[in-house]
Amino acid sequence: MRFTAVLAAALALALPVPVLADAAPPSGWEDKITDFDRDRLARLDEAVAKGMEMAAAEPFPAGDYADLVNIMQAEAVSVTDASLRGNWRCRTIKAGGPYLSFVVYGWFACRISARDDGLFFEKLSGSQRQTGYLYPRDATSWVLLAAPNQDHSGAPRPYSGPEGGITDPQLQDEPGILEPLADGRLRIFFPWPVLESTFNVLELKRH
Repeated sequence: MRFTAVLAAALALALPVPVLADAAPPSGWEDKITDFDRDRLARLDEAVAKGMEMAAAEPFPAGDYADLVNIMQAEAVSVTDASLRGNWRCRTIKAGGPYLSFVVYGWFACRISARDDGLFFEKLSGSQRQTGYLYPRDATSWVLLAAPNQDHSGAPRPYSGPEGGITDPQLQDEPGILEPLADGRLRIFFPWPVLESTFNVLELKRH
């Protein structure tokens, strides 16, 4: 994603906002994504602008705002599928939302592995686990079609598919955009979650 816009002056710094790059030829996700999730991904830049502004104004932040700025400003780069595979440390940062507008969670375990149907992402520990397949989107990003695990830490659940139909906010699909970063980290944007925040970003570091 290219950083092509800045947030409101209330942020007190010129923080660029990521916007979706032009899509690559179809890689399979276009036929699997729900209309609701397609709309959420298309409005990623809007979610980030709003969430960053709310996070910067949070009077009782649960975390260091500089951590959010750091992961948001990092440069996205092109890498091979193989470089994504393996075990990662990962943490969720939530921005915006009607309650606490900025939260940095602790580090947990994530994994990206090769399966017959492609690259598979798993958040393996913590209370809000999720799993799903990754699909190439362009030179520096992948689409993640994930679903929360049953009861958050139970058995994995498949992404619902183009028909959708899941209305329980605890089970709603979780679409995201993954980007490899120049410093070796990964980030996954989750715009417009149905619970708590305006956007989440999952930061991944090698063990």
